[in-house]
Amino acid sequence: MEFVVSDLITDILVRFQGSLPDLFREGHSVVVEGFVKPFTDEIKKEVSAKSVSGKARSGDCYFSATEVLAKHDEKYMPKEVAAAIEKNKKIIEEAAEKAAEAAAEAAVASKNS
Repeated sequence: MEFVVSDLITDILVRFQGSLPDLFREGHSVVVEGFVKPFTDEIKKEVSAKSVSGKARSGDCYFSATEVLAKHDEKYMPKEVAAAIEKNKKIIEEAAEKAAEAAAEAAVASKNS
């Protein structure tokens, strides 16, 4: 199996022999463990069943993966964590409102003195 990992500037060809995780999808984040190896002429000439970026094949090396892990969506968050964050946001907002009120009262008090 071949696929390309990109940071939108650099593309690198990844070669992997094994089963890909169920969450593995084009355009999603992935963690790949393995080794960077130089391209051989044989590998450069091989044509994958699924075409990969010419940019990825034009480099001097490829990534030989020993393990491929699909990442959850970065926006994924357990309900408990989301609830705790919302609770903390409210606490912070309330504290900011109280601080603003106290500052306003202090400003009025200093004007009247």
